[in-house]
Amino acid sequence: MAAVLAQNFPASWVAPEALEVLPQKVQSLLQRLGPLEGPPVISRGPSGLQAIARFQNASDARAAVQTLHGFDMRSAAEKASSSGQAPKPSECFCLRIADESGAPGAVASGNSGPKAAPRKRKLKPNGIFLWPLPEGWAAKDVELLTSPYGPVQRSKVETMANGQRGVLVDFMKESAASAALTGLNGLSLMGLQLRCVMQEEPEPSKPLQLFKLFLDELPITSVPKDVEPKLDDREIFVTDLPRKASTEDGVRFLLGNFGEVEEVLLVRDQQHTPIGKAYVRFKSHSEAVKALDAIRSSSSDGASKATWSESERALRGTRGAYGLNVLRHICGEGGAKLREIRQAAGAANLSLETVGEGRSSNGRSHVHLVASCEEASQAEECWKLIATALAHVHETYSSEVRGSLVLRGFPASWSEKGLKFVFAPFGGLSSVTIEEEEKDAPPISVSGEVASSGRLAYVKLRNSQAMEKAVANLHQTKVGDGDLVEECVVACHRWHQHSWSDGTFQLGIFVDQLALSRRPQEVGPGPDDRELYVRNLPLHDMTRQQLQEYFEGFGEVDDLHLILDPFTGESTNEGYIRFKHNRDAQRCIEALTPSDPEEADPTDLQGSWSESERVLQRKNNCYRFNLVAELVGADGSGLEKMKEEAKLKGLWILGESLQLKDRTAPRAAGRQLHFVGRCAEEPHARVFRDIMEREIEAIHKKILSRLEKRKQKESGASAPTGTDGSKGEDAAAANGQVGAWQQQPSFWGNPIPPAGYEGYQAYNTAAPRREEPAPGAAWAEPPVSVFEQEAAAPAAGDDRADQGEEKERSRGRHRRKRSSAGEGGEGREKRRRSGSRRRRRRAEDGAE
Repeated sequence: MAAVLAQNFPASWVAPEALEVLPQKVQSLLQRLGPLEGPPVISRGPSGLQAIARFQNASDARAAVQTLHGFDMRSAAEKASSSGQAPKPSECFCLRIADESGAPGAVASGNSGPKAAPRKRKLKPNGIFLWPLPEGWAAKDVELLTSPYGPVQRSKVETMANGQRGVLVDFMKESAASAALTGLNGLSLMGLQLRCVMQEEPEPSKPLQLFKLFLDELPITSVPKDVEPKLDDREIFVTDLPRKASTEDGVRFLLGNFGEVEEVLLVRDQQHTPIGKAYVRFKSHSEAVKALDAIRSSSSDGASKATWSESERALRGTRGAYGLNVLRHICGEGGAKLREIRQAAGAANLSLETVGEGRSSNGRSHVHLVASCEEASQAEECWKLIATALAHVHETYSSEVRGSLVLRGFPASWSEKGLKFVFAPFGGLSSVTIEEEEKDAPPISVSGEVASSGRLAYVKLRNSQAMEKAVANLHQTKVGDGDLVEECVVACHRWHQHSWSDGTFQLGIFVDQLALSRRPQEVGPGPDDRELYVRNLPLHDMTRQQLQEYFEGFGEVDDLHLILDPFTGESTNEGYIRFKHNRDAQRCIEALTPSDPEEADPTDLQGSWSESERVLQRKNNCYRFNLVAELVGADGSGLEKMKEEAKLKGLWILGESLQLKDRTAPRAAGRQLHFVGRCAEEPHARVFRDIMEREIEAIHKKILSRLEKRKQKESGASAPTGTDGSKGEDAAAANGQVGAWQQQPSFWGNPIPPAGYEGYQAYNTAAPRREEPAPGAAWAEPPVSVFEQEAAAPAAGDDRADQGEEKERSRGRHRRKRSSAGEGGEGREKRRRSGSRRRRRRAEDGAE
């Protein structure tokens, strides 16, 4: 047998005309979940009317609590008037497990050990509670009504939770109270039917206990799976740590392989004993990601588990991953919500504190919950209600923040109507959420020169296709009509999932997404080319698995990567397909190439050889040109120049074979080559893309120039020679080839020198050969970049080899001149040893 305690009844149940049938209504409700031992007992508790019922089976009692507790008891009109807000704890039906005395108790935890004997419900033998009182009745009127049953010791009129008035009556004798209970219960008085129950004896006050809990220890099950951490989040919360990690040094040793651990905070119980939980902060975001992925991939029953720190996100507030003032949502305006939770749980005090170096944007403090309660069950109820408030934050993020437009800088006079007025030209709004920013919130870069007004709004357009147009027209623009809507300059941008807490956001562009207008089309694929870039993928009709099965019809597939939109996170219908063999990729590209390009539909599935694969092949690609080295530069100056031109705060080139030492580098979005920029404002994103296209086009021009030079060299070697030993111009013309001195290709963008210029040997074959290397020979290869420190040892190419041979011949001529001048043997010996040392060093460098 198990007892349950029911409170917070619907208003219609506790109306004066319905009180007589209240036990029957409670009994009818509970019997749907299991048989009862008897009818419920109605009494008055600290929070108003309550009912105690006893189930025959304890399992039925637990099922009733799980099913009915927290049910919204508001009427349809009350729900509509609240504008869809969640019900208050006092507006929800309350049903909890109670002991035999009717006092609320904790649900059995399953711990083994002796159970405490149930306490009996204590009733005051000489006291009754009588309600409802007629209008205008006072304590003297009640004493006059009850005096026939015996002398009254005291009487006190109280207002009940449902607005009715009742009276506490204490008799001098216990027999008088029993007689009054029998005589007054059910008595009709002035159109009212009186109810009379025995008073409960007040329990002696218990000493208060202090209970503490970190925010991440709450029973949280509502964290959205689609929420992305800020790219400067560095703290994780680890549970189920092994015994060897019971100290800070042990945790550092356990997780030190993933990166530099900056701080460890062990969670301890009231006896200051570690309980196997800890906050761990790494030096960089990428190191925290490594640790989190490793722990999650190895997690099983009994193994450690890890999540991103909810405490760090809450302290960041509107600059955090949820974009919401989390602490304000939990505490309410002026702590009003915490007070409601404290009253609902019966706790003496409830507060939210920060532990550490104080609340700041660096996240070096943690959210701590402190409750003063008589019993542990009251603290557990507080934690449960706070977890519910945090779940509401998660729900708001998923439904209102993610995928929205963010508006900043509007004045306090604006309401939802003002926002709808501003966005009316873009199709109107489907939802609006106004959020109060923290008073100490740092400025955000994405707003540009627009100062914060202490408020921001998350809005969603009815037509999501108009988001880009809305940003372009509203960002840093003066809006409002001055009459209905106050004029102001606002900042408008999209909600960026991949961003930093200072407002800068990450924008990734794969190289094949650029307009490769000067790509050498006459160059065929190399034998190692196995990857294709595919557009117009029918992802609205096919799943990823079905798409892979389609491509497997051409051959075995090694990898399929779908490109996602950096703003919305949805697929762009583009991707890479990598086959195991070149012949399979060749069959696929032939199938995707239309026989008549003019009749091809632009929405048809289209494919091309992956430029990313060729770039990552370095100099072994079909171009025989290292595009990565040309982009980066010998000392990274190429990247730095592009970053400054695009007004970026960071620029990285990422790919599967590129190793970066930069700890601040973001995580790669795929194995293929892509550029990642850290943008401060959305207009910079367009500039970033244009600069990338310009740089790739310039490199393709150099490749075309080099290919043309190779063709001329090959055609010159195969042309017939004249009687004077020179290449015949007529023979070259007969083969459809033009002499190098008649059609001189541009080389690296330099102007072509006039004909007959002896210093430009590459285009003047008639000039006598000079001993010095031809101008431009030193530029035949781009400098080796930081990405190719290990790959710098292979041969540098034919032009560099010719240049080295020419230098060696020049040194030989100088030695012969000095020898003929009659230098002494001692000087010759010194030069010989010095030359030997130089040759040995060059040989060692070449071997490395």
